[in-house]
Amino acid sequence: MIVDTKNYFSQITPADSKREKTHLKLVDASIDLLYEKGFHNSSIKEICENSGVANGTFYNHFIDKEDIYTQASLYISRTLAAYVNQKKAEAKTPADVVVTAHMEYINFLSVRPKWAAVILQSRRGHYGNDVWSLNKRRISADVKRGIKAEVFSIKFDPFLIDQIMQIVLHSIEQQITYAPSKTITTKASIAIMRLLKYEKS
Repeated sequence: MIVDTKNYFSQITPADSKREKTHLKLVDASIDLLYEKGFHNSSIKEICENSGVANGTFYNHFIDKEDIYTQASLYISRTLAAYVNQKKAEAKTPADVVVTAHMEYINFLSVRPKWAAVILQSRRGHYGNDVWSLNKRRISADVKRGIKAEVFSIKFDPFLIDQIMQIVLHSIEQQITYAPSKTITTKASIAIMRLLKYEKS
């Protein structure tokens, strides 16, 4: 089931915070527009039109288009991280933590295609380097704990983290292109755990 994220961030903001509300109306509109038209084909003018905000007001909140999409990716990433961390807290072993982290990440975005589009396009280098630095640190920390606990029979390698991220992103892209699929998520998880040379006891 697809989750409707339209106006998500502006709707969860207290009504008395007018500046923050305007800021997030612009963020919400930028997310919808990127999903519909992509980064290069969306414009600041269209973002303002879709949010009902005057063009000049945009520059009170953001420097340019890259800035607003960086902010959008950070808002999405924080919401996603809070959700994944809550799920990870229920995991019992270091291996379970890694499995839970990537499966919940994939499943969360695969039913939120607008948010997934922002995250996927940020990976292509248009914006959002901060998001991917944070993602790398989170994955690295989980994998290092698994290595220390001797559940992963590997030496830590940053290239491995890049491979894990590529598998995760490919799985999300497949699912938002066609349809959410637990089977695709499971296949991605199996591939990741093979990379980590994990053998379930």
